[in-house]
Amino acid sequence: MEINYRIAHSIPGRLRVIIPALDHNNAYITIERMFSNLKGINKVRIEPIIQSMVIEYEPEIVGRNMILRYISLFFRQSRFDSMDRFRFQAGSDLRKDVFRSLCTGVLILAAYVRKGFSPRPDFFVYAAVISTAYMVLTHGENKFRHPDVITGIASMFSLGVNNLLQVAMITWAVNALEIFHDMRRSQRLLYI
Repeated sequence: MEINYRIAHSIPGRLRVIIPALDHNNAYITIERMFSNLKGINKVRIEPIIQSMVIEYEPEIVGRNMILRYISLFFRQSRFDSMDRFRFQAGSDLRKDVFRSLCTGVLILAAYVRKGFSPRPDFFVYAAVISTAYMVLTHGENKFRHPDVITGIASMFSLGVNNLLQVAMITWAVNALEIFHDMRRSQRLLYI
């Protein structure tokens, strides 16, 4: 699997590469030093806000394609995040939201399976409801204007407290849709 990057500009001796993985890597100085120590590379500057790496090099010693191979190899080898497939589409906060949403979805599924065995709420029902509430309240900045919060409150009043699992499921579904919308929006902003 190749690293996801794009060349912003390239002239002999100077290369700017946009590398979304830089958004999640805080070892900028270490990366700059490592690349600067390669033969033929004079200076490396990382700009984390725009996720770019500017490399000044000697074209007669090292070529642009060799530098791109170094970048690809370094970032492919340095990926240890369990949700690495989302790395290029989402920031770390959004990846945490996706992880919480997946965990909540599993809890809701387990609660529904267990509910068939007993009509009374058990640990899984309470865990699913608590996990849904935590997921909703930790996602986004303005908590009470989010569609998932509004959906949770409206479905609680319409379905009642006896149907907490259904309220959690509806709220989780709206939150999951909102998270995937945020992922698509962040991916579009990445390439503007």
